[in-house]
Amino acid sequence: MQNSKTLWKYDEQTDESLIEKLALELDKSKTFIRLCAKRGLYTKEAILDFVEPNIDWLDDPFLFFDMEKAVDRIKRAVSNDEKITIYGDYDADGVTSTAILYEAVELLGGQVDYFIPNRFKEGYGPNVDAFDQLINNGTQLIVTVDNGISGHEAILHAQARDVDVIVTDHHECPQELPNAYAIVHPRHPKQHYSTPDLSGAGVSMKVAHALLGECPADFLELAAIGTIADLVSLKKENRAIAYFGLKALKQTQRLGLLALMQVSDIKPETIDEETIGFKLAPPINAVGRLGDASLVVDLLTTFDEEKAFKLSKEILLKNEERKEIVGKITEEALEMAKTKQSQSFLVLAKKNWHEGVLGIVASKITEQFHKPVLVLTINESEDKIKGSGRSIDGFNLYECVNEFRDNLQSFGGHEKACGVSLDFGYLGEFTDEVNRKAEKSLNKLPSEKVFRVDAKIEWDEIDTQLVEEIDLLRPFGQENTKPLFEIESVLPENSKKIGANQTHFKATLTRDNKQMDMIAFNSADWSDILKSSPEIDIIGYISINEWNGFRKVQLQALDYNSNEPLIIDQRKSTIQEEMFRTSNVHFVFFQSIVAKRWIPRVDKQSTYQIFEAKAELLDIPSGMPVIVVDTPEDIRDFKQIYQTYQSQPMYLYFHSPNDYYMKGMPKKHQFQKLYKWLITKQEIVLAQDTKQMVKSMHLDKDTIKFMLMVFLENEFVIIEDGKLSIVSHPAKKNLEDTITYKKRLEQIEAEEILVYSSFKELLAYLKNK
Repeated sequence: MQNSKTLWKYDEQTDESLIEKLALELDKSKTFIRLCAKRGLYTKEAILDFVEPNIDWLDDPFLFFDMEKAVDRIKRAVSNDEKITIYGDYDADGVTSTAILYEAVELLGGQVDYFIPNRFKEGYGPNVDAFDQLINNGTQLIVTVDNGISGHEAILHAQARDVDVIVTDHHECPQELPNAYAIVHPRHPKQHYSTPDLSGAGVSMKVAHALLGECPADFLELAAIGTIADLVSLKKENRAIAYFGLKALKQTQRLGLLALMQVSDIKPETIDEETIGFKLAPPINAVGRLGDASLVVDLLTTFDEEKAFKLSKEILLKNEERKEIVGKITEEALEMAKTKQSQSFLVLAKKNWHEGVLGIVASKITEQFHKPVLVLTINESEDKIKGSGRSIDGFNLYECVNEFRDNLQSFGGHEKACGVSLDFGYLGEFTDEVNRKAEKSLNKLPSEKVFRVDAKIEWDEIDTQLVEEIDLLRPFGQENTKPLFEIESVLPENSKKIGANQTHFKATLTRDNKQMDMIAFNSADWSDILKSSPEIDIIGYISINEWNGFRKVQLQALDYNSNEPLIIDQRKSTIQEEMFRTSNVHFVFFQSIVAKRWIPRVDKQSTYQIFEAKAELLDIPSGMPVIVVDTPEDIRDFKQIYQTYQSQPMYLYFHSPNDYYMKGMPKKHQFQKLYKWLITKQEIVLAQDTKQMVKSMHLDKDTIKFMLMVFLENEFVIIEDGKLSIVSHPAKKNLEDTITYKKRLEQIEAEEILVYSSFKELLAYLKNK
């Protein structure tokens, strides 16, 4: 069964004869060669060159427009003992850019300091008040790193005060460039650099290279952090920066990085691009999100070991604080997004959301709803709204919002992310405008989340050698993505939720007596669905898990498709109103009393029916989930439902309001005792005497009612006008032969199998029927 919310796309087939030829020449698997071909590597030489980058990949820094002018001005400032300030940014790319150029000028003997604007005070990029403060403190040359390309006003202000500004940046160039002394930008309109997608740290490293005549390894390690953290394309020079920077990081002598790794439980020799992306960059970014990021530059440039550990611990504490804030806002934003699902472009705004984490929250909402998202915080006292946006593949967020920039207080970013601020009164109109604009583009894109599968791999092919070959293509990143594989026809077994908050899912994939561990992060909901061990196709990343000296392949799964009906066991779940608010599902009721209560709450986009024997069952769309709410009186009724809808995913709640199985069938002596009690009373007024009957028999009201119905059917008693009387000299009959008795046996059997059996027993029953 295809997951209706996702779409798996495959690349075009490559020339198999070429694949076989290169596999033989290089003594590598065909899967590895296919991955190389996907990267445009069609010869032995091209593949060898790619897997072993050369330091010569680092191009001449003077190929940048204005590089010579920028270097001459910085060197003149050093010679004249002018005070130079490196004006940075508060994210991982910004602080590494700052550290690189600060140390480069220091190596030249320059009088240099650095300034990191505060996100909440100065905001991103050049700021008039900040420039004034620097100039008043004696700065005579400002060099921006990872910002500045849109800083027209502040740069003009500095020039008016006879202070030159050199801009080094990599963000989107506006139509009109600022009036800076020099602009070093890899996509300068007058001269693109050979690698136009450098990060801010990459550009800073090139300026340092031009200043010093060489590129020291400890600059490469900083540039690698900025390059990987900023998600720029890992092609050309960026690949070399990441490749050699990671090698340098494994042997770093930089006290700040060593301390940060130690307190983060990172062994330098194990560091790779994922370590930077998931363990180093988040705490570095957290500091600037919550306050003053200068302490990160302090950490990166310190020569004091004690200070390095103190700052590292402070950074980790900031990251924990950031996680807590993100969790709270994400929860609120998700609830808000659910009410705005009709929007093509989700614009979510609320008072007092922490401005520094809104980009992270936007990413999480985008992931959940597969739509472009803006998450904004409202400051009513300043009549201002500010926040961040994130996009989906194929939708240019910058282009969409840029159309309205004349009505915005500030705006900047790129295709996948942006920052924006606007007047409070413009929010409604802005939301309508970006939605109208977005709808035209989004109509051309798949509504499902798209996974781009690199290759299908055979079950027998998966081993540690294959993973080692794939790792030759590292470091992975933008435009050199980690290969996503499809594995067909496996059975998930031993499935369970894991993690401190039980948010992750783990299972063992099996086929042909071979097993492989699988983990799916933030996918605890898979547990109920895959509990039945259906045959599935699955996509994910393969890696080697090393523990206690043992090395084995594991799969980090992202999505799956079922090859057979899915049965989801919800039998211990309480029926709650929230369940009936689910859209596009089909509810099945067996019992009128249950249906009467819950049908009014069924979502308008869903369907329902009350089962009636021999009645036509509704046709529902393929793939539409079926929710079986309660238990039938006769198990054959459920069989009919199962046979009709077995190609649909089926959620089994089997709510049992009467609980026949637990009450059981009254014993023969209980029937005898009740009958004797009735004889002693002669005539019973049911409305008055039932309570006494229940008390005397120590049975519940429903069981007493059932026993009386058995007597009535056997003509042991007569009930007229609410009065029960004993029949004199009734014919001898077996209780077990009555329809009422037989029906109760069927009710008990239905509950025993459907409600009280183990899930394994229930599956066996369904498969045998």
